[in-house]
Amino acid sequence: MKRARRRTLTATRCIDALSELVRAFRTIQISRGNHPWLLLDMTMAQLKAVMLLVQSGGLRSRELADGLGIAPSAATPLVDRLVDQKLVTREPDADDRRIIWIRPTAKSSGLYDQLLQQTNRPVLEEVLAELPTAERQKVYDSMLLLLEAAQRVMGRRKTRTRA
Repeated sequence: MKRARRRTLTATRCIDALSELVRAFRTIQISRGNHPWLLLDMTMAQLKAVMLLVQSGGLRSRELADGLGIAPSAATPLVDRLVDQKLVTREPDADDRRIIWIRPTAKSSGLYDQLLQQTNRPVLEEVLAELPTAERQKVYDSMLLLLEAAQRVMGRRKTRTRA
């Protein structure tokens, strides 16, 4: 009699499952016609820049250009428009005055949070409502573990960005 081999849970399987979950969330979101970013008075490049800057906590102009896939010379007028809209600030580097950091403002962070909440919360509510009540604690505990790991990664990245 053959024993069933127990499959080892690998990082790849976890990544694949999480990627599938994110894809499913996006599919639900799109099927609902939920696109609040269409109501913004911003170009796509401006929105992408704000998202990148808020996620990173700030970048140098060249890093922003690289992240957006644009020429460094194109980043300057883009940042000028974002400064005019009070979505970013330019800050000199504490150690090297030749370096200028582009930092998100509270306004852009609020916009970022609002967009994510408007697009994600209804989808998450609908999906979580499908879970049996008895299973919710397991999901919650797992999400807390993922959040703690993500916060450690973000903390390391912020430390490297400041260095």
